[in-house]
Amino acid sequence: ILAVDRISFSVAQGEVLGLLGPHGAGKTTLINILCTLLTPTAGEVRVAGHDLRTSPEQARMLVGLVTSNERSFYWRLTGRQNLRFFAELYHVSGGEADRRIAEFLGALDLAEFADRRFDSYSTGIRQRFAFARALLHKPRILFMDEPTKGLDPNASVALLRLIQDRILRTWRPTIIITSHIVTEIETLCVRV
Repeated sequence: ILAVDRISFSVAQGEVLGLLGPHGAGKTTLINILCTLLTPTAGEVRVAGHDLRTSPEQARMLVGLVTSNERSFYWRLTGRQNLRFFAELYHVSGGEADRRIAEFLGALDLAEFADRRFDSYSTGIRQRFAFARALLHKPRILFMDEPTKGLDPNASVALLRLIQDRILRTWRPTIIITSHIVTEIETLCVRV
C-alpha cells in the first residue's frame, strides 16, 4: 500500500503545523519517518537541517514524539521512575534530570500522580506523562500523532488547553500535530 507519496513541505521554527486527514491517509507513517522510526523508500527528508538518511541520530536528538494509546511506559514503575528512565535514554542525568522532571510534573499538573504506579493512571494522565517524556530533552520539534485519541471530550479539551497554555507558551517548540478532527487542528495550528 502506498502510504506517503510526493509530499513536500517545510515548517518554520516555532510554527504549529497541522496535518489533517482521514484514518489511513498516511499521517502516522509520515510522522514515523520524520521521527526516524521508519526509513523512507525514496526522496529526501530533512529535520532541522539533518538528512535522515545520513545523520538520523542528530535529528533524533532534536525531536520529541507524543502518540495516542501510549504503550512504551513501564506499568509497574511510577510515573517519576519512568521519567527518570527515559531521561537517562536521552542522556539527561543526575540533578539536571531531577530538575526537568520536577519542572514537567509541576507544569503538566502531574505532581500528585508522580509516585503512583503507571498502571493506576487514567488515559488522560498517561497522555500527560507522554508529553512530559517527549519534552525531557527539550526538543526543538515536538511531533504529536493524534494526541487526544482515546480521551473523552472533557479530557480532550483539557489536553488541548494544556498544550496551548503550558507547552506552547513555556517551551515554544515547533509542533507538527496530526488529527482527523478539524476542531483540534483549528484550536492549535497556525497552518494546516
